[in-house]
Amino acid sequence: MAKRSRKIKKFVVFELIFLFLIIICLGLYFYFENETKTNKKIYYDLKNEVKTKNKELDERNSKLSLLDEKIETYKDIDNSINKIRSDYFKAIKDLEDKIISGQSNKKIAYMTFDDGPYFNTYKVLDILDKYNVKATFFTISANGQYCHDNKTEDCFKLYKEYVKRGHTIANHTYTHAIFKGLYSSSDSFMEAIIKQEEHIKAQTGGYVTNITRFPGGSASAGKLKNDIIAKLRNRGYGWVDWSAGDGDGGGLSSNEQAFANFKSTINDSIEVILFHDYSKYTTAILPDVINYLKENEYEIYPLFYESNKINK
Repeated sequence: MAKRSRKIKKFVVFELIFLFLIIICLGLYFYFENETKTNKKIYYDLKNEVKTKNKELDERNSKLSLLDEKIETYKDIDNSINKIRSDYFKAIKDLEDKIISGQSNKKIAYMTFDDGPYFNTYKVLDILDKYNVKATFFTISANGQYCHDNKTEDCFKLYKEYVKRGHTIANHTYTHAIFKGLYSSSDSFMEAIIKQEEHIKAQTGGYVTNITRFPGGSASAGKLKNDIIAKLRNRGYGWVDWSAGDGDGGGLSSNEQAFANFKSTINDSIEVILFHDYSKYTTAILPDVINYLKENEYEIYPLFYESNKINK
């Protein structure tokens, strides 16, 4: 009986051990099964994330490719614009030559504005836009960054505006200091030319001008004139005075006087007209000026270096 009891105990112990092992095995199975599911989920999540990132990368590469194509297109546009501008000035030069030689009865007016930019220049530009007229702006920087006629406005922004609207920018020296050292020597004059040249490039992002006008006119240079002209020529500049205007540099008292002055100076088949873009009188009569020129069969153009009116 005791022997049988020992056998039963051994069997029970064996059964308990076996059951315990089964429980451990089941526990391990479910543990690893859960870990496998978790790892599979992580794997598929990572796989989907990689797929999404690759898609985003492909989209970005596609956008970069399109951007590169646009940049190349813009380069072509710049070249096309320069070609059109060159052809445009060549056609005007051909017309000039025919007018001078008597082969054409047409007339040309070159409209120029000195001493800007001013805040009032915006009004001038808007009028020119309205009548589809392009002009030349002889710029200075002595007035400073903020407009002389509106100290809350940044006038240097107008340099890009000139280019944007298709006008010609010309160099009128940085200082315009006629009585304060500009004409003390040819070197002082050239320093003011070079400084304004660099300023124009900086404000426009690279616009290059090769046209200048002596502040006060070339006669203001006196005995220095020939030396200055030689130095301008060496730097690739041509210069121009004027043949017509309304007297807006000083002494006007009414719009009527300004317009009468202007009409009395329009006599030649090719005119270079002097205005100032700070003048309220010029701004007021500008629509009438444009209409008068057109009625008298003048084509209105901006100046360009190759023109016969530019002294080289």
